[in-house]
Amino acid sequence: MGANGPELNFANVVLSALPIVVLIVTMLGLRWSAPRAGAVSWLVAGAVALLFFGSDERLVAIGSSKGLSLSLFVLSIIWTSVLLYNLIDQLGGIEVISSTMTRLVRDPLAQALVVGWAFSGFVQGIAGFGVPVALVAPLLVLMGFHPVKAAAIVLVGHAWAVALGSLGSSYYTILLVTGLPGGVLGGHMAAMMAVPVVLTGLAVAHLEGGMASVRRGFPAVLIIGGVMAGAHWAMAALGAPQIAAIVSGLIGCGAGWLVARALLAGPVEPAAASPRPAPAGPHPAAAPGFHLAFLPYYLLILFSVVSQIPAVKTLGAAWRWGLDYPATESSLGYVVGAQDSYAPISLLSHPAPLILASLSLTYVVFRIAGKWKTRAVIAASRDTYTQSVSTSVAAVTMMMMALVMTDTGMTVLLGQAVAKSAGPAFAIFSPYIGVLGTFMTGSNTSSNVLFGALQLESAKALDIGEVTVTSAQSIGGSLGSAIAPAKVLVGTAMVGLSGHEGTVLRRTIPYCLALVLLVGLEAWVLVNLFSAR
Repeated sequence: MGANGPELNFANVVLSALPIVVLIVTMLGLRWSAPRAGAVSWLVAGAVALLFFGSDERLVAIGSSKGLSLSLFVLSIIWTSVLLYNLIDQLGGIEVISSTMTRLVRDPLAQALVVGWAFSGFVQGIAGFGVPVALVAPLLVLMGFHPVKAAAIVLVGHAWAVALGSLGSSYYTILLVTGLPGGVLGGHMAAMMAVPVVLTGLAVAHLEGGMASVRRGFPAVLIIGGVMAGAHWAMAALGAPQIAAIVSGLIGCGAGWLVARALLAGPVEPAAASPRPAPAGPHPAAAPGFHLAFLPYYLLILFSVVSQIPAVKTLGAAWRWGLDYPATESSLGYVVGAQDSYAPISLLSHPAPLILASLSLTYVVFRIAGKWKTRAVIAASRDTYTQSVSTSVAAVTMMMMALVMTDTGMTVLLGQAVAKSAGPAFAIFSPYIGVLGTFMTGSNTSSNVLFGALQLESAKALDIGEVTVTSAQSIGGSLGSAIAPAKVLVGTAMVGLSGHEGTVLRRTIPYCLALVLLVGLEAWVLVNLFSAR
């Protein structure tokens, strides 16, 4: 970069990569926890910035503070979405929703597609962070699937919903890290995701019964996948990416039920299945009915749609909170412009306030219906803290590290080096970088924090589609959820296979790598043959 920042040379590239290398080595080599590895990597980034990239304490502090602001934006979504799930679970709603889904279909292939593919994607849209694996894998075991097969089906099956799942936490993260316009990125990412949506369905069919199930289920997968991909894109294009996975997963369950009755009503049984349990009987009187259990999600969808009304968006633009940051310049000449209201939280459109509004109305309705349970909020809050504390600390430290690297020119330098090395083939390898981030951290959100800006800078250096490459990053991270050790551990623990994580990984790795390769080829075609943005 010369006069405008650190010079592109071997030593500077090595120094720029050092925080990421430390993170990889400590997590994968030394098996440190994500919070501990993230904290050390942030300290390394700060030290490198101070000693070699012309930064002072003020510049590092500003970059770290931006990381905290970004963390608050993302973590508020995580905390409230997990709280929503846990509260409905405490009220008996999750069991009602789950058992309703399992009674929709009887055919094993249909169960794998409706429950392991569509329903797991719906759950990912709500909570994410391992919840789909923890909830759906045991359901498949109860239906008669072998535990290894059940875990693998859910790990691969839910991966399509991660990029726009967890009420948009991964999507909003890459939006903030890259600064790309949301109106462009959301629709483009969802459009690129259409192929993986269908292919994950075919992968689930293959996991269920090999090529025989693929042939038998091919028409059903095309129909269900086409409907889900269309709904996924429509929600993102309409400006409601936070509910894209929820709506598409729910529609996929409905379409799957209809398609299963028409195309998959045969008597075929899954291989190595245990005896199937008798259909669940009526829910206990104290449990809510399906629609009452589903009320907070109905409300969340409604509020998300209302938030996109022009008058509401205009009002919400004034009701938001975010910190202002001054411009900075390192002694090497790397300049970062001033940023007003960085990572703002809008009270009328940010997912967290919408979730809290949904919970408030749910409380009122449950009280009126006589279904509210004393101390449910306390129990749900305790569970939310236990589930989220490690992820939260890791996210904060990694985001601070990423923003220090970005504000001191390290990320731009790495982007230029990667682009120079990969050349025109970079788009093919781009989604694998997303896979690496998710494999390391167990989270597509964290993967986007680590590598989102790097992917953007690489695309700029190559003068190829910035939106396409950035989308490929998050889609790769999404599909990488199928092999993330953190999620595999959840899956094996929930189906009684602790210690057999390698067996499950051997099942999921081929599907993940093949799907990501196809995404890379899709990105290459878009940027090289169609000059996509």
